Amino acid sequence: MDSLRQDLRHALRRLGRGPTFTLVAVATLALGIGANVAIFSVVRAVLLRPLPMHDDARLVRLYSVGKQGPGPTSPPDLTDLREQTRSFAGLTAVASAEVTLGADSLEPSPEKRQAGLVTADFFQVMSPRIQLGRALQPADGVPGAPKVAVLSHGLWQRRFGGRPDVLGRTLNLGAPEPYTVVGVTAEGFDFPARSELWTPIPWDESMTKPEARGAHWLEVHGRLAPGVSLEQARDEVSTVARSLADRYPGTNANVGARVEPLRDVLLGQTRPSLLMLMGAVGFVLFIACANLTHLLLARAASREGELSIRLALGASRGRLVRELLVETGVLALAGGAAGLLVSMWALDALVALGPRDIPRLDEVAIDGSVLAFTAGLSLLTLLMVGLVPAVISTRLDLNRGLRVAGAGVGGGARHHRTRSLLIIGETALAVALLVSAGLLLRSFITLRGVDPGFRPDGVLTVRLDLPPNRYPFGSASPAAFHDQLLSRLRALPGVESAGAIAGLPMDGGKMMLEVKDPARPVAPDATSWQASIRIVTPGALEALRVKVLDGRVLTQEDRGAGGRAVLVNAEAARRFWPGESPLGRTLDTAMNWGNGNFGGRVVGVVEDMAIDGLAAPAVPEVYVPYEQARSTGMTLVLRTSGNPLTLAGAVRAEVRALDSALALGSVRTLASVVDGTVAPLRFYLLLVGTFAATAMALAAVGLYGVVAYAVSQRTRELGIRMALGAQVHQVTGMVLGRYLGLTLVGAVVGLGLSAGASRALGHLLSGVQATDPLTYALVPLLLVAVAFLAILIPARRAARVSPAVALRVD
Repeated sequence: MDSLRQDLRHALRRLGRGPTFTLVAVATLALGIGANVAIFSVVRAVLLRPLPMHDDARLVRLYSVGKQGPGPTSPPDLTDLREQTRSFAGLTAVASAEVTLGADSLEPSPEKRQAGLVTADFFQVMSPRIQLGRALQPADGVPGAPKVAVLSHGLWQRRFGGRPDVLGRTLNLGAPEPYTVVGVTAEGFDFPARSELWTPIPWDESMTKPEARGAHWLEVHGRLAPGVSLEQARDEVSTVARSLADRYPGTNANVGARVEPLRDVLLGQTRPSLLMLMGAVGFVLFIACANLTHLLLARAASREGELSIRLALGASRGRLVRELLVETGVLALAGGAAGLLVSMWALDALVALGPRDIPRLDEVAIDGSVLAFTAGLSLLTLLMVGLVPAVISTRLDLNRGLRVAGAGVGGGARHHRTRSLLIIGETALAVALLVSAGLLLRSFITLRGVDPGFRPDGVLTVRLDLPPNRYPFGSASPAAFHDQLLSRLRALPGVESAGAIAGLPMDGGKMMLEVKDPARPVAPDATSWQASIRIVTPGALEALRVKVLDGRVLTQEDRGAGGRAVLVNAEAARRFWPGESPLGRTLDTAMNWGNGNFGGRVVGVVEDMAIDGLAAPAVPEVYVPYEQARSTGMTLVLRTSGNPLTLAGAVRAEVRALDSALALGSVRTLASVVDGTVAPLRFYLLLVGTFAATAMALAAVGLYGVVAYAVSQRTRELGIRMALGAQVHQVTGMVLGRYLGLTLVGAVVGLGLSAGASRALGHLLSGVQATDPLTYALVPLLLVAVAFLAILIPARRAARVSPAVALRVD
């Protein structure tokens, strides 16, 4: 222990005598360790931390799989799954909805809240922790049972100040009866979709009647029974789905089933993206360690004479290795502490810039696990950086070492092979990161160049849900309200056009239905027509500036049975009537919300809108007039001549003037909706681009340092060459040739590494292949150009040294 303390004091003295080396080393490590700690903190919070439910590994999501892929399930199908399966300890269902929380003594204004409409066994199946009161119980879902609700911890704190007397308090959620609060969940549970309260779905006869089998609107979740594997559950559910298809061919003929772990469903593409980032920051740390290894090798070479003398006087090689490792350990400890500070700053930036599709990103924090990871990473860094220089530096030829000590110069030539391998390694990793960043950049530019089919600039969007107790779905009252409101909004200063639409493009919602042309029956063996149905009022498509390619837009005269009309997009025209004009054709659907089946005569063809995202292919779409649906949930769209958000207050005032109990839903610009679709790609591009730029800078600085040190050790040799007639360009070319050659080898290795690493980016790329030739050609050229400059500066400096001065160095 005394000798260890002595080594520690000796290390501190030596590092104190070289403050520049110490600061550079600590800063290099802080950068590499800090980036790794920050990304690990995100990975731990998102991927490694258990879900806020008991035994979350046994929770699954059940999908009904139709022609449009996996989706929700109908209530009758859920009933059959409950009765015919034995693989689950329980099956529950949920539908997300925005509800209006009415004004009360604590909050004078109504407000929108995200709610989970759940079957009454939801909390028994999902099993989150209840902090106050009780969970929903099966009896709460019986028709005629008192209306009850469970609050989230966040809503309890924000709206009710965390008061325990919230139990028994009544809530006005727009229903004829108030809801009574019976419980509060523990902090962290907000499933599904950031829900803030949960109410039971009354399971009455309407849920299981035959015509309800085709209405798929429930997200079904289950808990595997003890001893049941995921594969067993999948097999059983598929068997039930085939049985239902045979019994109910009208609704279930082409409907399968799928079971997926809930954790995988929630994480989606987040897992490969975050693991990709972990690999990227690992590359950065390796390059930082390689740079520090260069510095330590140069420092050890300058001490070769001293170490040789100590060995000759009887010091053991193990003692010298330990002393050098202690010195490196001090650097690793300081780098780890500084890296922790860097990670705290980086985490704030990550949380602020991160897209909303990364679950639990707001829960990222520095905790005990992160501190342990930092300590472990610092220890790993110590071994990576310190062990090789310590071993190499103490493997000495005493005769040569003593001659070096007498000459007063270092013997760095022995370390050329190690330095060469490090240069190749860090160049290869820098190329891999630069290729990844280049692919993401090209994908981002490609997406930004896609025409969405509408003009998002200058458009304000406002979600508005009318309470069904005062505006019955499908009745005349929702239509009358929207008519009055839109008339008021069009009169506001700065509003150029206004309308309402059911579901904004690129906002994740579409209603796919089977459509047909009565004059063109589909053959029995042919695939039926499927189209996205979008409900619009007059003025909505005009506010979006959707181009009319043929015919006209919908007008007020297209109301009612006598003048039923629809619009189709260009993709629907191409797919349903190839080579023909759709104008005058008729489209019918089986959807009826009380005002006749959706459909009518096609009066216009409009441009395709990017419904599912800028990278998604166009889908057939049919626009039906609002009068055919009279939906209570619509989104207002207002095209303005100025900043759209400045009209938010005026819109709120007009809504309140018509109904003071209404609360607005999300208020956003359409541009922000579009921007949100590229936010994940921009986030990963920013991170990988930052890592790549850091890697290139570190590689360039490391290469500069290696060349500068190498030519300083060869000053006498270069002086002799010049004294014998070598020209400046020959000496410069000799140095450039050696180290550019190493850089080119590293670039070739890096391209091979990139071919594998870029596959991890496949889910983020759009319009660009993972092996894009342009990116693979430009990146090595860029890195070689940077390396050329890094090598040229010390090479030219060495070539300009006077031979007389160089010969006096020894």
